[in-house]
Amino acid sequence: MKRTERLHSKFLASLTLMFGLLPCLARAEDPSDKKESRNKLPLKQHKTSDAPFLTPAEAVKQMAIPEGFEVSIYAAEPDIAEPIGFCFDHKGRLWVAENFNYRTRRNHTNDPVSRIQILEDTDGDGVFDKKKTFSDTLTFTSGLAVGFEGIYVGSPPNLTFIPDADGDDVPDGPPRVLLDGWGINDRHETLNSFIWGPDGWLYGCHGVFTQSMVGKPGDDDSARQFIDGGIWRYHPTRDKFEIFARGLSNPWGFDFNDHGQSFTTCCVIPHLFHIVLGGVYHKQSKPHVNPYIYDDIKTIRTHTHLSAHGGARVYLADTFPQKYRDRLFMCNIHEHAVLTDILEPEGSTFIGKEGDDFLPTNDMAWVGFSVETGPEGGIYILDWHDTDVCGNQVNFPNSGRIYRIMPKGVPAHATPDLTKMTDAQLVELQWNSNDWYVRHARTLLQSRAHAGKLDTVTVVKLLTDMMQQASSSPKRLRALWALYSIGALETQDLVKLLDHDDKYMRSWSIQFLCDASPLNAFQDASAATESVVDATILAKFAEMARSDASPVVRLYLASATQRLAFKDRWEILAGLLSHSEDIGDNNLPRMYWFALEPMVPKNQAKALKLAVTGKIPAIQGFVAKRMATGSQPTPTKPTKTPRNTKNWLQDIQTVAPEFKVADVGEGGVVKLPKFRNLAAVQTHPLDRKKASRLIRTVSLPNGKSELQLSVSHHPHGDWQLRVLASTDKKQPEVLYESIVSSMTVGDNEWLDVEVDLSKFAGRSVQLTLENRANNWANEWAYWHKVKIVSSADQ
Repeated sequence: MKRTERLHSKFLASLTLMFGLLPCLARAEDPSDKKESRNKLPLKQHKTSDAPFLTPAEAVKQMAIPEGFEVSIYAAEPDIAEPIGFCFDHKGRLWVAENFNYRTRRNHTNDPVSRIQILEDTDGDGVFDKKKTFSDTLTFTSGLAVGFEGIYVGSPPNLTFIPDADGDDVPDGPPRVLLDGWGINDRHETLNSFIWGPDGWLYGCHGVFTQSMVGKPGDDDSARQFIDGGIWRYHPTRDKFEIFARGLSNPWGFDFNDHGQSFTTCCVIPHLFHIVLGGVYHKQSKPHVNPYIYDDIKTIRTHTHLSAHGGARVYLADTFPQKYRDRLFMCNIHEHAVLTDILEPEGSTFIGKEGDDFLPTNDMAWVGFSVETGPEGGIYILDWHDTDVCGNQVNFPNSGRIYRIMPKGVPAHATPDLTKMTDAQLVELQWNSNDWYVRHARTLLQSRAHAGKLDTVTVVKLLTDMMQQASSSPKRLRALWALYSIGALETQDLVKLLDHDDKYMRSWSIQFLCDASPLNAFQDASAATESVVDATILAKFAEMARSDASPVVRLYLASATQRLAFKDRWEILAGLLSHSEDIGDNNLPRMYWFALEPMVPKNQAKALKLAVTGKIPAIQGFVAKRMATGSQPTPTKPTKTPRNTKNWLQDIQTVAPEFKVADVGEGGVVKLPKFRNLAAVQTHPLDRKKASRLIRTVSLPNGKSELQLSVSHHPHGDWQLRVLASTDKKQPEVLYESIVSSMTVGDNEWLDVEVDLSKFAGRSVQLTLENRANNWANEWAYWHKVKIVSSADQ
């Protein structure tokens, strides 16, 4: 049977099964709500549901589409199936990666069955009408980006390039492996969300529960870079790979605003982060590779949603009402809705304020996790479509949809083929109010320059004129980025821009001057002796560190400093640490520390003097703490360290006073400043049969006593909680037991438990709280409160 026939028959079989399932639950509205919610779903964390299979048309009818907007079904099953990623090409066509290898988070097949399809909407009505299959012999495709006469494809363990130089939509040959070593420990958390940056690099995301050692084919471990959570980038013409930022959870969405500031959306941990080069961010569960981070960069959001988010696009077009420009659009997987956040500048960073619940879908099988802005200014949403939102099983096989959201009454828009435009026309597109044109035109200019097909003299003049004539910072930056991407900016050009009135022009010039560094922030620079830039530029950086009034410029200096040899960092850091106004900034003290930390072990006296004479108190504490670790170098890859059970006992006391802990398995006892918005301590069973235990012997007074607990679960797993009590060495009695899961926790994602201990009044009793395995999948327990309350205390 042919693939299309096989998929179609499986799809029809799934329809027959799914139409008999129960309808979605309706959410009872709280009369105290200031406004009636358009979301008819229960706003509670969940992993799966028994929702019915809605046809695409039925699904659109369920949506609470905002007034003045409409939703079209761009593509759906059986035309597409299992869509995991998508992107536009330079002709306005959508390329869709369909992952038929996916089975669960733990399993996949290795058959060459995943494919990439090209969908085209020739009449601009929001529904595709032409389809081509580009490749159907791939394995586990997780991300893609079109550019440089071909397509970049993530198929772990490889990042590959499939050439199509003649543009006939037929591969010119097999995929060429650019990088290998990408892990696939968790099938949800490998390389994803590819996007071209304004600087000509290809960026992507990586999840925390997959470990990768990335390098070029044939590289040994010493030449490879470790990543388990964060943002990476690859340069298509320099063939260079870098870790851009570390930490986070499972970011599946990354984008840039008009000034080239980048943002990502996350799952489980707070959902929104401003990402900067060399930043280390709040990390889900796993310890940082560098244990000397001490204080990672925190979320910028001021509000909470349910935990899982996917997709991120800053709206930079003018088709939507003006209020939506510069807003971040994202999908919330557990709320089954498209949401927006408002990004407001604050110091060197931003505050992410709640925008609106833009489009509740009211469909428990809607799993949106990728967002694109189209050439006509519409928002496109990729819906994986399944009732198991965490991907632990596939309940609706061979389904998937792409929806387009547009204001009503917008005339149909046919996208021009940018590949047929002249160089001058591509430059003219840098003025366009829709950043879709700006980005694609810039990538084409970069590609032509690399291939030797660019009219460089004409393009450089036009872009230089644009940079001088532009009346706004974003338009000046577009010219700067394009000039840099085509290799037309000399060092002296960038040095002149260090005195520009525009803080973002100064900032990006700093980054570009250090972009050629052979090292990134997460590689060992202790042996580096050559300066990345000359002494004159270093002196200018030091002067700017002391005197530049912009915290944004200081942020870029801190990032750039991490790429310099140690000998070139000291004067710049001295200037940066002289700014007491940076003490409360979300980025700056931390970024200053990240640049200083690896120098401390072998320069303790110098580092201490720098910290003491500076005006950032946190740095003084960090230096003293780092000095106490002796000459231990900064690790660039995970290192196995002996379990420090003394710290475990101390950490468990923060949530469970006077309790001891025993038989802790994977990860040990981990103190978390924030898990689901509360402080917590994490444990894990020792193995499938042996529970992790919290133990305390307590003499209870006469009267009423109770044990009060507040516990939670890993978003991709659950565990069994048991409370046992024993007296006089008798057989323990089970006082309470429950599975801690998405089905048992409250609206705040925590399970509150009260266990009556009054029967033991006046006696000594040993209490044992067990974190037991259940199905042996992500059995981590999270303890926020373990407290014994007696009537005598009240």
